[in-house]
Amino acid sequence: MRVVVRTNLDLVGESWPCELPCLPNSGDYIQSTTKHDSGFQLKLKVMDTVWKFSAMRKWYPEIELGTMQTLTDFYEWYAPLVGRSVPSFI
Repeated sequence: MRVVVRTNLDLVGESWPCELPCLPNSGDYIQSTTKHDSGFQLKLKVMDTVWKFSAMRKWYPEIELGTMQTLTDFYEWYAPLVGRSVPSFI
């Protein structure tokens, strides 16, 4: 199934799927296909799904990923795992 996966987090370099075998449920996790030098792969929670209509006259799900942490807490956790500093995100 064709999907669009998005997040409002500043995650340069993370790559999300364009197709999934089925529609995920809210609360499921989707793992980025990006594997960082440390071996770390980010996974984020499915927060919401919105069905959208494309210019090609087809319906597709837009899946919103996120975290329950504050942005500051998230970047303090995430930045060292990907070899960046917290200020580079905030």
